[in-house]
Parts: sequence; structure tokens; C-alpha cells
Amino acid sequence: MGRMRFYPLLLLSLCGLFHRGITQLKGWTGEEVEGSGETKWISQPDFIDDTYWSGSVPLCYGGCKAKHQELRRDRCGDSSCCWFGYKSLCRVNCGRPHVDYNGVVYGNDWWVGSTVRYTCRSGFMLVGNPTSFCQPNGLWTSKPTCLRMCQRGRIEVSERELNGTCNSTCAHKIYFGPNPKQGCTLIDNCKNKETGWKRFFAQCVPCICDCALSCATAG
Repeated sequence: MGRMRFYPLLLLSLCGLFHRGITQLKGWTGEEVEGSGETKWISQPDFIDDTYWSGSVPLCYGGCKAKHQELRRDRCGDSSCCWFGYKSLCRVNCGRPHVDYNGVVYGNDWWVGSTVRYTCRSGFMLVGNPTSFCQPNGLWTSKPTCLRMCQRGRIEVSERELNGTCNSTCAHKIYFGPNPKQGCTLIDNCKNKETGWKRFFAQCVPCICDCALSCATAG
């Protein structure tokens, strides 16, 4: 008779522990797996760093957030041990970086602290920082954009107009800005204009350069 009373009490205690364990899983949310129609429970850690442990005692459901790599599994992890299941040691990964349709990204290391480099295809101008790095929150810093440029031919421009300095050379000088100069958003590929006589001291020289304008502005 005493044994029959013991079983209901044991069952009630187990149910209470299970309920308490579920309520402690604050770091877990349900996310629907794209295209599957199913819900997958994925750990949402209290903090994001290069690595973190997922899973909360007493009932642990191991696993890492999407794009993050599971390094190992352990029943105890970084602190108290699980009654059921395991904890996962996860490493943050930013995943494949986004790039404009007319851009190219270089770099195949996507872990925290990694850097990728962007360039644009011929006929496009890169606007923004050419590099992006993976942050501890699992996101890349902002990427640049590729602006389509329309060539307007070659123009003559004073060396000072390119970068505000004069050293009697036009090579490697460039102008790019929101305020067009001589109708050009981009002035590059410059070389000294042949004048037929030599200069014996540094001063501004005339330059022959390629002129381009944003195609959106050019219409």
C-alpha cells in the first residue's frame, strides 16, 4: 500500500523538475528551418563572444546558432552538469559575406576577426570601405557598393584641382567626389600634358585625364 502511494509522488516530483527545467531554458527559442516547415530549437546565448556554451541545466539541448560551428559536446560544459542531454561549445561564424551583383569579394575565412576585401567589376566604382571584418556578434561590418560609371572622354585639368597639391606630376593622382569637377565625378588615369618646354621648379602643371560620371547622374 505504501509503495502505491510512493509512485504518484515520484511522478509528481519528476513533472515538477521537468517544468522547472523548461522555464529555465530562457536562452532557447524556436526557429523555423527554411524550406522544411519544421521548427528547430536553437540556443540563444546570454552573451556573444568568439566562443560560447549553449544549453541550460538541468535539461540541456545542445546545438549552435545557424552559421556557428560546434567545437565539442560536454555534459557539464563550463559549469553545472546536465541531468539530461549535453551542452555544445560553439564558435561564432559570420557566414558568407554579402556582395553587390557587380562586385567581387575575396577571402574565405569567416570567423570573428577575419577580414574580406571587395572590388568592383570593370566600369564600376567602389564606394565605401573596401574591407569588411567579422564582428563578435556574428555580423559583418558594412559592405561597400559598386557605382556604375559612364566614360566622358579625356579632359585637361589643373594638377591642383585633382588633390589640392602641386609637385609637377599628374601620375597616380585621382579625384572622386559628390561635387563634379568639369562635369566629372571621377577623374583618373592622369598624365602630364606635353608643353614642349621643361620646368625647373615645382609648380602646378596641366594634366590630361579620363573623365567619368555616375551613369545615374548622366541619365
